[in-house]
Amino acid sequence: MKNAPPRLPDWLLKNFGHPDTQEEVQGDLLELYDYWRRTVGERRANWRYSLAALKLLRPLAKPKSQTYSPPECRTTFILHPDMLRNYVKIATRNLVRNRVYSAINMGGLALGMACCLLIALYVYDELSYDRFNANFAHIYRVTERQTQPEGIFDVAVTPGPLAPALEKDFPEVQRTTRIGQWHGLLTKGRQALEAEQFLIVDPSFFSLFSYPLIMGDTNTIFRGPNELIFSEATAERFFGADWRQKNLVGQSITLNKDQTFTLVGVAKNPPTQSHIQFDVLMPFKWLERNDEWSMKWSSNSYHTYLQLRPDVAGKAIDPTAFANKLRGQLKEYHSGNETPLLLQPLSDIYLYSKFAFGTDYGKRSDITYIRIFVAVGLIVLLIAVINFINLATARASQRAKEVGVRKSVGAQRSSLVTQFLSEALLMTTLAMSVSLLLAELLLPLFNNLAEKSMSIPYQMPAFWLVIIGLTGVVSLLTGLYPAFFLSSFRPVAVLKTGISGYFSSGQTGRSFRQSLVVGQFVLSIALAISTVVIYRQLSYLQSTKLGFDKSQLLHVRLKGDLKQNALRFKTDVSQLPGVAQASMTTSNLVDMQNSSTIEWEGQTPKDEFLITQMNVDADFIKTTGMSMAAGRNFSAQITSDTLSKLGTYLINETAAKRMGWTPTSALGKKVKFWGTDGTIIGVVKDFHFRPLHVSIEPFILRFRPKEFYFELLVKTKPGMVASTLPAITAVYKKLDPNYPISYGFVDQDLDRQYRSEQRIGQIILYFSILTILVSCLGLFGLTAFTAEQRTKEIGIRKVLGASVASIVALLSKDFLKLVLIALVIASPIAWYAMNRWLQSFAYKTSFEWWMPALAGLVAICIALLTISFQSIKAAIANPVKSLRNE
Repeated sequence: MKNAPPRLPDWLLKNFGHPDTQEEVQGDLLELYDYWRRTVGERRANWRYSLAALKLLRPLAKPKSQTYSPPECRTTFILHPDMLRNYVKIATRNLVRNRVYSAINMGGLALGMACCLLIALYVYDELSYDRFNANFAHIYRVTERQTQPEGIFDVAVTPGPLAPALEKDFPEVQRTTRIGQWHGLLTKGRQALEAEQFLIVDPSFFSLFSYPLIMGDTNTIFRGPNELIFSEATAERFFGADWRQKNLVGQSITLNKDQTFTLVGVAKNPPTQSHIQFDVLMPFKWLERNDEWSMKWSSNSYHTYLQLRPDVAGKAIDPTAFANKLRGQLKEYHSGNETPLLLQPLSDIYLYSKFAFGTDYGKRSDITYIRIFVAVGLIVLLIAVINFINLATARASQRAKEVGVRKSVGAQRSSLVTQFLSEALLMTTLAMSVSLLLAELLLPLFNNLAEKSMSIPYQMPAFWLVIIGLTGVVSLLTGLYPAFFLSSFRPVAVLKTGISGYFSSGQTGRSFRQSLVVGQFVLSIALAISTVVIYRQLSYLQSTKLGFDKSQLLHVRLKGDLKQNALRFKTDVSQLPGVAQASMTTSNLVDMQNSSTIEWEGQTPKDEFLITQMNVDADFIKTTGMSMAAGRNFSAQITSDTLSKLGTYLINETAAKRMGWTPTSALGKKVKFWGTDGTIIGVVKDFHFRPLHVSIEPFILRFRPKEFYFELLVKTKPGMVASTLPAITAVYKKLDPNYPISYGFVDQDLDRQYRSEQRIGQIILYFSILTILVSCLGLFGLTAFTAEQRTKEIGIRKVLGASVASIVALLSKDFLKLVLIALVIASPIAWYAMNRWLQSFAYKTSFEWWMPALAGLVAICIALLTISFQSIKAAIANPVKSLRNE
């Protein structure tokens, strides 16, 4: 036939093409062949026709999406600017049209992201400690792992001569510095100051750490022993607010009224994110000249820091390899000392320092708290994300017809997914804006809880990158499932059976939404149970009997001349009308760790233990309200009780048991403590002198009036604390007008030991409230949606005589079942987590059945109130109107 295409391609299509599309394909090819023949000629038209036919054969055929398309159609349709504008327009229209659900979604997301922002600020602040130092990555602290009779203990202090020895013996060490604690009264004329953070350091302190000097020269300071450096805060307290206008360098300062020092510089206040805080610095050279003990290898009293130098290639030296070389260094200088040395990176000091015997000082935190805060923040955000997914899928019926129509007119699933993700992105962006406002409003409260002074770093580009990243991640988390769920509707089924018919077939994702609701309340109730347990434990700590009466018990620090004049101070204070008892001691009963070994009658070889000690007077037992288990108290009238070389001792019940005695059999036994022989005359009932994290340990009391006392314990009469304090201060100033009085209340100091737990409890409490609130926001939305979907059913039930209560129960029971299921799941999770937390306490409350019951009851009541609001609203609606609208 004239103008007919080649026969062979037609034969191949007929025999190897798809039978269902053969006629359609051949018809399209004939039209194309006619077009090609007229435009490019018959020969080329034959080649094109043959090639097109070969591509359409089943072994060579490509999916429709891979076939050729004209150049003008190659732009990705879903990313076309016009389509993007359309997505935004539709998303905005849907948000405005569904104001209630948009507000619930945006509010929940905003709360979740605000919590994440606040916790991110906290974590960033905690992880920023010491990073201001230029040599941050190369600085380490040397610590010891000591073997004591009671076991192996990590301690943060090292001998005084260690630092210069390390610098001499190891070429890897670029520089070292030592830090020790000191105290004293600084005076100049009428100006007097007792610095709280008085440190002794080497001149290399300023080259190893980045603490700049405002006045003075780091190259010339601390060349002599009698030199001082003040911080900015100390300079202002000592010289006044205009200290910067004065020539302070070279000023003479008196220490403890008998030694003259020269002020050689003023240092900038240590940053808040520094584990080392100081008010006054004094050179270690002064200690070397005035204290022989400081340069002995047995003087474990100082923190030793070192900086490792880079190798010849400029790379950092392997700290693990150097630590192995350093491990046995002590025995090189101290024969027989097998104590190993360890390296602690500067980055670990603030968060990972847990050292025995109170050898670590400075600002410290715990990585555990960061982990808890991060977990809580993620829980709140996760609950908010679950809310979004729940409400988006629950309202799927409202979008089903829209999806069906769009698909029927040719919309691809990818374009629908993009549209729904655009709506999620718009919602998340708006929620992020609100969350920034919420975070700014809540930051003062959070700073107060966390004891911080944080601010939102708007000026940092990294902050905005985090904001953008968080917005993108949350958009994907909230939008992916709803987008794929909504875009999966089959248009034929939706348009043929109707929305209600389509959703009655079980394709609504109801089970998935229910599991999300359960997940929300599992997290919320678990946090609530944790709050109950934490507050129960804190209440237990505060109410536990300590073995002495901490109420109305005041401790006054003895300084300067009062150490030698303690007896007169006690006598004058005891005569005050508001004072019931007073006693001189060497400690204030708060976290005492001054311990040593003891020898006792009947001791077996190699049987040793550590015992904590305190020097007291004869009124100590009466002042503290302690009880005797056996024997008698000290007496100032019995000469043998006060002898320095052969005296008497009191021990606690734990010490008697450790030595193999009962309280009664311990009386009259011989012991040797600090090289002094003595006899046990009494056994005191056990009392807590350490935090309740640890068990009661052996304790020994001695009565040595000729030795220094450091504290005066004062028991005031009930209701007379306020009037007695000024009187005690007057007596103190009369006997020593130079030193300012320092005092505290034993009960407050004891409670302060648990400040971290109190802070954690408060933060978890607030976040528990937030999680339940956010969960109930989602529950509110789901209840409203359910009531809307069952409007016709509710109307019919009311017409047939159903009561409001029965309708409320109908709408509520399904959701309450979910909360009860969540309670069952959350209880063992909270039990496991809280039992692990309680293991850090030697004395702890137990996890009782009423704790999850109480938390669950609160959650159920709040959920019931949330559900009832919408249920009652639906139940009291006019049924005629409901049926007419349907």
